[in-house]
Amino acid sequence: MRTIWVSTKRNVGRITLKIKLDNCSSESEAINDDAKSPRGIRGFQLNTGNFTEWRVQGKVGGYVNYRDKVRGVLNEGGLFGERHGWHLPGFDTSSWASRKLSTGNPSSEAGIGFFVASFNLSMPQGYDIPMSFTFSEPLGQPYRAYMFINGWMMGKRVANLGPQSKFPVHEGILNYHGNNTVAVALWSMTPNATVALQLQLVIDGIFKGGVDVAVNNPSWSSELIEGR
Repeated sequence: MRTIWVSTKRNVGRITLKIKLDNCSSESEAINDDAKSPRGIRGFQLNTGNFTEWRVQGKVGGYVNYRDKVRGVLNEGGLFGERHGWHLPGFDTSSWASRKLSTGNPSSEAGIGFFVASFNLSMPQGYDIPMSFTFSEPLGQPYRAYMFINGWMMGKRVANLGPQSKFPVHEGILNYHGNNTVAVALWSMTPNATVALQLQLVIDGIFKGGVDVAVNNPSWSSELIEGR
């Protein structure tokens, strides 16, 4: 249960309450659906007055008219950055400030920040080389992170709960012979708490006999974002 206090000493007019809800699925060990814990906001009330309406913001186009037909309906959600294509390769970040992911969000504030970086790979032909993105910092930091590789949602890190810290990304999502984009939506959940991500791309093995893998990672386009 969480109580949010709002001062009534002055006339503040209309108040808008925004809630970021992270869906972590249901309890899989429950015998049937009726026994599973409900998800979402289970109850709310105001001491005085009433809520006028609730609105839900999800992915661009919803689950019927979604824009990205290659990556599919479940690839992205309703974050501002997702709705504007910040996670897609080719999005112009030239006006953004330079900041290391390991330093977390500015001023150690709680909230969601987007980090984007690009890198090149040049892997030898004729080999199968599985790779993973790994968060190597100790478990327990109060953050969640959504990781996109070339626009594809490939990992969700829940650092204060775990247990997963290693996220395999196969060839085809990764371009083994060219440019790649990694985007991390970092949700710092507690103000003034240490959030110092250590994200690395590691090679899990090298095996002879690799095959040619096609790459189909559509770049940022105004046709894929909100308002088009």
